[in-house]
Amino acid sequence: MLTTDTFDRPADLGRPDDPAVLYAKSYLLVRSILGIIGVALPIAFIVGEAWFIDGGVQVRGSLSSYYHSTMRDLFVAALSVTGFLLLTYMAGQRNTYDYWLSTVAGIAVLGVAFFPTTRPGIGDAPACGTSPEPAGCAAIQQHLGEALTARIHFVSAAVFILSLAAIAFVFARREKRHHTDPRLATVQMVCGWVIVAAVGWSVLGLWVDLQIGPLTPLYVTEVVAVWAFGLSWLLTSRALLARLTPRARAPLPATPRAAVTPGG
Repeated sequence: MLTTDTFDRPADLGRPDDPAVLYAKSYLLVRSILGIIGVALPIAFIVGEAWFIDGGVQVRGSLSSYYHSTMRDLFVAALSVTGFLLLTYMAGQRNTYDYWLSTVAGIAVLGVAFFPTTRPGIGDAPACGTSPEPAGCAAIQQHLGEALTARIHFVSAAVFILSLAAIAFVFARREKRHHTDPRLATVQMVCGWVIVAAVGWSVLGLWVDLQIGPLTPLYVTEVVAVWAFGLSWLLTSRALLARLTPRARAPLPATPRAAVTPGG
């Protein structure tokens, strides 16, 4: 039976001789890296492309469109790192919601990375998969066809984003059950609902013109979702980091193990 509890987290992470402390620190590092990637990636795409293109760059129709830009390597690298970290996250505790949701999210984001969306602005140009090979086609697009590759991409993106929302809800439930600050649980819950609302905004944009200046509903959805994801994971890391720097560290008790806090 799956549980929202992960592991008994040491109350004092300043004990370098405690294996449980080392495990908790590695767990913290994974969360921190994922959170940083989520927050930084949309900004990195804009800044990075502006660096390579004279006169700046216009915001694209979606984050996925950066695959077909000078930011392709960053797009694939960042999503690959995210995917493999999610796949290995909590791998030692397969009876947890964290493990299964992060595994689904990891597989899905690798699908986003390696099955690109359609090339932007192709108009009536030949689609990938035809001969001779059109310009700008990835090998997988040429092999499977541009339309099928794009469908796999969008399904993967939807599964990834909804999995992130579910993970935020799991974080919120755990914070509410095991920790003393209800505000953190509330923020985690808000992050989850923000991701769900962003998806709803994108779906509504299929029928109603919701474009905000140069920002399409799909772009807004993806940026809001990854920022909420990044904030959610950074907040869980913040709760652990606070234990590394207590305002006044008391002398360590004469016990073989530090006290623990249930729930990870």
